[in-house]
Amino acid sequence: MSRNQAAKRLFSSLARQAEAGASGVKSSGQGMLATRSTIVNLTGGAGASTVNRCTRCHCGRAICLGHHNYSTSTRVAQQAAQPAYADADCVSSDLAARHQTVLSHFPTSLSADDYMSRVEVALAGYGFTGDNTIAMSNLCRDESCMILEDKIESVFGSCFSTHGLGGVLTCGVIGISAGLSHSPVQGGKERYVFFSFPHIAIDSDGNVGGIARPNRAAASSACGALIACTSHLKAEGLDANLKVPGVHDPMEPEYSILKQRLARRLKYEGADHTKLDLVSVTKAAERTITSDLEYLIEKAVDTNKADYAVFTGVQIHNWATDLMDESVPSIEFVSVGKSYVVVNGEKTFLDVHQVPALSPRQLKMLGSASIGGQETLATAATAGGMIQEIPREYLLKRLGGVVGKNMVSGEAGSWKKYVKTTWAEAHPNAPKLDDKLFASEAPVQDTFSTTFGKKL
Repeated sequence: MSRNQAAKRLFSSLARQAEAGASGVKSSGQGMLATRSTIVNLTGGAGASTVNRCTRCHCGRAICLGHHNYSTSTRVAQQAAQPAYADADCVSSDLAARHQTVLSHFPTSLSADDYMSRVEVALAGYGFTGDNTIAMSNLCRDESCMILEDKIESVFGSCFSTHGLGGVLTCGVIGISAGLSHSPVQGGKERYVFFSFPHIAIDSDGNVGGIARPNRAAASSACGALIACTSHLKAEGLDANLKVPGVHDPMEPEYSILKQRLARRLKYEGADHTKLDLVSVTKAAERTITSDLEYLIEKAVDTNKADYAVFTGVQIHNWATDLMDESVPSIEFVSVGKSYVVVNGEKTFLDVHQVPALSPRQLKMLGSASIGGQETLATAATAGGMIQEIPREYLLKRLGGVVGKNMVSGEAGSWKKYVKTTWAEAHPNAPKLDDKLFASEAPVQDTFSTTFGKKL
């Protein structure tokens, strides 16, 4: 048995002994002797009681969920009524406090693993599984959003993605229909589940919009597109950005569509553009994109041959302010928006908060499976559910960061001389991003010639 496995079993044993001691039931001398040698190896020394010899968490618990992940038992019975994880130095306390910070901005938030486990259970009750359903994901193009996509794909396999800047939908009915045509068919029916989430960062210090990125010393932000929208809408007003539907900037197609869709929605809702901030604009983006998605679904889905589900919300990156600091966990949250299934043409709204949360052990196994088997570390329980860390090593690898200290130094490789070549553009004057449609001058004829001296 490994040292880690022995420790796990010991902690479970100690939790039971602590509960027994609190109720006046003493463990037998034989049981104490049986564990004594292991206790000495793990905690050092002898002569004290089993529970008291075990190193305690900063929060005062003999067995702390945040440090050991294996038991929610309290040290003594009279502590049961005290607020859990009250000490700020405790890992689980820190996770719970960070969840409270996120909840202050997005009150329906669950950690990503907790959210996906509840969604999977809820969907199974209506006949949707990873074997008979295709997932359609609509996220921002930011690489940080791939963490949530990995969670989705661990349940449903590879997604058909319709990602856009800020999560804006630009694929149209044909784009949606293309993904639907890839669905498995079981029992004569296709099944689709649509996930749509714009995103925002709220770092471990509570800074809204702040996010750390691997190998980048300067502070970064998310969502960059929604931050730009917030700035432009506040400065220019809503009316200045109300465009005729279908009209967009050819140099900024996705961004211009995103901004004008948000302007129309906020104008309709009677928003004061001078009071906009990143949180309010992100919430407006979720409402706007959800409405757009439902409109496209209405045009693309035939409910006579298919059942489908929709889950929307906001993806929240609650990462460490310094990804190289191993002492600060990074967490992903999902602010729950619309959740419903349409089976046999009948819509049923779902409350994923009513689905029981998994135990710490179950959540740890599920989270580990969704990130390639890497072990997750910190876990905490809150009144609303379970919180679980996104492992730093996985995060860095998924985002393209260097886990070690591998750097290119010294002379460059000699092969650089052999891979260099030349290139002649076949059509150097071809239209670029529709610029020819707006150019005042006449088109210039291409002059590229083949090796045979003939124009193409």
